Amino acid sequence: MASVVDLHALHRFHLALKSVQDELARGPRQVRARDNQLAQLDVEKKAKEDELKQTRAATDRKNLDLKSSESKLKDLDRKLNEAASNREFDILKGQIAADQASNSVLQDEILESLEKVDRIMQEIAAIAERRAKLETERNAFAAQIDAQAADLRKQESELKGQVQEAEKMIPESIKAHYRRLVDAYGADGMASIDNGMCTHCFVSLTPQIAVVIGSGTGTPTFCPSCDRLLYAIMS
Repeated sequence: MASVVDLHALHRFHLALKSVQDELARGPRQVRARDNQLAQLDVEKKAKEDELKQTRAATDRKNLDLKSSESKLKDLDRKLNEAASNREFDILKGQIAADQASNSVLQDEILESLEKVDRIMQEIAAIAERRAKLETERNAFAAQIDAQAADLRKQESELKGQVQEAEKMIPESIKAHYRRLVDAYGADGMASIDNGMCTHCFVSLTPQIAVVIGSGTGTPTFCPSCDRLLYAIMS
């Protein structure tokens, strides 16, 4: 039959095992979080590179349009010099003025596009710098986690052995019930009592149950409310 002290020790082993296993899981989870951040930066960088490609293509098109318009202006200037009448001269003058105004707008747009290209290139460089820094930090952190993992796995193995040894004191009559609880809830499958109350669900126990648990006699008892295996902490 398990004593109160045995159950208390068993619960301590379970809690320590949970702490070690949580730490083992936490490290890789934090590494994955950093990997996700790196992937997000890759997405941002790709989007900026696509934007840069599109902006450069648009700038090239505007430059071609400007060259074509400038060629047209030269042709209009030639026709202006060869105008046979005042009416033809005025018409050509108006076309030249309109095309010059259009070219001025186009030149401004090209300048804005070139400035945008420079800005996007700076943004891409900044993302690349952030990514390189984060990758360095991620690799250093992953190496630290790997170094700690060996010791944590050793602690986990030792604690599993201590749990198994302490479980030998569980009476056969409740062992299957206990196993279901531990498989489902781990360390939370057990709870101490305090002032006649289950410390898991905080429901008061009947005086009879509280006395049995507090005395450490009889078969270990499960909480009537939350079904946790109960024990009293002996001073």
